Amino acid sequence: MRVSAIQDLREDENEDWEEEEKIFLKPVIEDRNMELARKCSELISDVHYKEEFKKSKGKCIFVPDTPQLKHVKSLGAFISEVKYKGAAKKDLSNPLYQQMPATIDSVFAKELMHLQSKVLYKQKHDAEKGFSDYARMREPPDVKHAMEVSKHQSDVSYKKDVQDTHRYTEVLNRPDIKKATEITKIISDAKYKKGRGELNKESAVLGRPDFEHAKGVSKLLSQVKYKEKFSKEMKSHQYNPLDCASFKQAQIASSLASDVKYKENYEKSKGRSMLEFVDTPMYQVSKEAQKMQSEKTYRRDFEEGIKGRPSLDLDKTPEFLHIKQVTNLLKEKEYRKDLEEGMKGKGMTVFEDTPDLIRVKNAAQILNERQYKKDLETEIKGKGMDVGPDTPEIRRAKKASEIASMVSTAPGVSFPLTEMMFLLFRVC
Repeated sequence: MRVSAIQDLREDENEDWEEEEKIFLKPVIEDRNMELARKCSELISDVHYKEEFKKSKGKCIFVPDTPQLKHVKSLGAFISEVKYKGAAKKDLSNPLYQQMPATIDSVFAKELMHLQSKVLYKQKHDAEKGFSDYARMREPPDVKHAMEVSKHQSDVSYKKDVQDTHRYTEVLNRPDIKKATEITKIISDAKYKKGRGELNKESAVLGRPDFEHAKGVSKLLSQVKYKEKFSKEMKSHQYNPLDCASFKQAQIASSLASDVKYKENYEKSKGRSMLEFVDTPMYQVSKEAQKMQSEKTYRRDFEEGIKGRPSLDLDKTPEFLHIKQVTNLLKEKEYRKDLEEGMKGKGMTVFEDTPDLIRVKNAAQILNERQYKKDLETEIKGKGMDVGPDTPEIRRAKKASEIASMVSTAPGVSFPLTEMMFLLFRVC
């Protein structure tokens, strides 16, 4: 009993001692044992943590990447890049070489960097031109779901409309439907005929006297109005083109132009006879043939009619007078020919364009014009062209002109006066 009591006392004392140790802490002395104990506790805690990690491995559930989570991740990465770039720019904005004095190499390097950045930016812009981020984006699930729902709805509505159109195809063959359609047709025909009858009843108005009187009055009023309008338009000022300044100016210009043309034609035809023809090749051939034929006929007529007969009153006939005029012209031509052959080249070549010679030429031209005008007034003017082209006088004139042309075309051949008279008598 005593041993058990002693043991109880000792246990009580030990418990009291432990409680006092817990309440009143003893000062801890840092020695090697304490460091060892501390390291051992750390290792034990790591072992326990790893054991718990190994036990819980495989029990966690990974959350799928939702659009919101992807958006947050992209924002986080973007923010981190922005912050990184901002810090890098701050560090690069104040480098050591900027605090140094500027040298030629540093300025040249800055310009090169600036140009290179512009070139790279333009190359990147040209390469990415035409591409958009919207074309590369993947379709989100909401958009896919909405597109599928719209497709299904369109199919459902289309099938519903088709069913509605093909559902009541046998209704038309029912007897009540047929009867209803016939009744509607009959009613529509009756209403149409009723309306036509009312229109026919109203047509009797056209024959009433007051209506006819109104029609006549309206016609008279329309005529009166038309006449009043016509009289007003006639009394009003009308445009007269003859009084226009442009028309008068055009008249004056046309008259001046006609005078100028008339004078030009007169200058061109001055000194020419009215029996001139254009020397065409056909005209020359016919002229030569006529000459040959005329020579034969002249000789035959001379031998038959004139040879051995005296000339009676030849100086008073118009033919003889015409021959005399032709001979005078031939004499003038011979004189001019002799003048050109005899005088030309003997001292007159130098004085061809002298004032005296020009004055003489102008005087001769004026005399020829006066003689031509005199002949025109005395012989042709007032008599008309009633003489036909096949009359004997015209033929004789043609033959005389041919003889004169023969004489003028042969300047080296001299024709005696007897032969000239002989030819002229043949012409007559």
